[in-house]
Amino acid sequence: MSFEYKTMTPEEIAEMLGASPYWVREQARRGRVPHLRFGRGRIRFLPEHVDALVKLVTVEGHTPDEEPPAAASVDLGALGATVKSIRAHQRRPHVQGDPQLY
Repeated sequence: MSFEYKTMTPEEIAEMLGASPYWVREQARRGRVPHLRFGRGRIRFLPEHVDALVKLVTVEGHTPDEEPPAAASVDLGALGATVKSIRAHQRRPHVQGDPQLY
């Protein structure tokens, strides 16, 4: 009984996604996506791991008919932002069409 697994290197995945190999490796190092590790520095991905990586970075949009997310659901403090940076962000003019989150 034999098994065939098609694994991909971080470089191959980076080329497919238009990202850098460093970024792909960093996602694996931080445990954000499943991966295979063969010894020191040899990271490989299965196709289902690539799907998990794509799901991780997928941003869901909303249609103009939908209600934008409520301001109460946005907590910049959880990201480690300072009071000063939060105020500066709130004063910054937003891009046309961006939902006003504050």
